[in-house]
Amino acid sequence: MNWLENLLIIAGILLDVFAAMEIQGAMMANLKKRTILIACGVVACLELLFYFGGFIICRLLAVNGYIANPDKQGEIVAVIVLALLGFRLIVKAVRREFVQERRRDSLLVPDYIRIVIVSSIYTAAAGCACGLVGTTIWQIIAIILVISVIMVFGGLYTGLHFGFEKKTVAYVVGALLLWGVGAEILLDRVINLI
Repeated sequence: MNWLENLLIIAGILLDVFAAMEIQGAMMANLKKRTILIACGVVACLELLFYFGGFIICRLLAVNGYIANPDKQGEIVAVIVLALLGFRLIVKAVRREFVQERRRDSLLVPDYIRIVIVSSIYTAAAGCACGLVGTTIWQIIAIILVISVIMVFGGLYTGLHFGFEKKTVAYVVGALLLWGVGAEILLDRVINLI
């Protein structure tokens, strides 16, 4: 996969984290730099851990010959994973979960760790697909680090200033990004129409 596809996939997946941080930001009276740094660090580490967990497992399967034609299989898996991830985000947008609002002074790590871990499971699935087709690791590390910081920072500040109603837009945009990349991979590489 090229760098643009990787960027759009990671951004689409991490828009779920944006929505979680937006909810957290909406419940805070103010944001401290230390809180933002800790949140960015936790999210980036979890995303990297899960991505490379999926990447390494599938890369080892591909390199050791357990998967026949890993490039083609990886592209098919990527299309399926991206379609399912986009569908999951649309379901979250439509469902509009109830949020128990309560103002607090600081961000509680356990409140958002669970949400980030669930999102990271999907990051592991994307990592698996990338592991099959082979992707530049340093490129992915840079993309995950940058996009994680942007999503956490943006989500917290959006929530602080505008509340958490924009999370539905984040879910829909994330789904559209994932479906767009999935459609491009399907049309260009799987069935060779482009």
